Amino acid sequence: MIERASLLDVVWLAGLLEGEGAFDLHRDRYPRVRLEMTDRDVVGRAATLFGCSVRVTLRPAPAQATFHAEVSGGRAEAVMRAILPHMGARRSQRIAGVLGRAPKTDKSPPKLSRPPGLPLEKSA
Repeated sequence: MIERASLLDVVWLAGLLEGEGAFDLHRDRYPRVRLEMTDRDVVGRAATLFGCSVRVTLRPAPAQATFHAEVSGGRAEAVMRAILPHMGARRSQRIAGVLGRAPKTDKSPPKLSRPPGLPLEKSA
């Protein structure tokens, strides 16, 4: 699960979801993170970090099977808050919008940690 993931795993997941993830409100109420790809091993690693299982969709040839990992509610919120500091501007806005509209979501700003090696900001 994401709460026990290493920083390396969180950054890897952020990079994957930056390009392949979807962030929305399931039933206009619950935060949701979705991933769909043809690479079973990649989706499996993400599903482990999500704390969910992998689903498969089979399609007639020549199409390939696709693998899905999806989490909603509190687990999706935890994933979004963990990856938020590592996302680009567009995805960060999307995640913030989802978290801001979710009725059961903690509305406090995410607790962001300073990446190692960055100097502390000096106050004027």
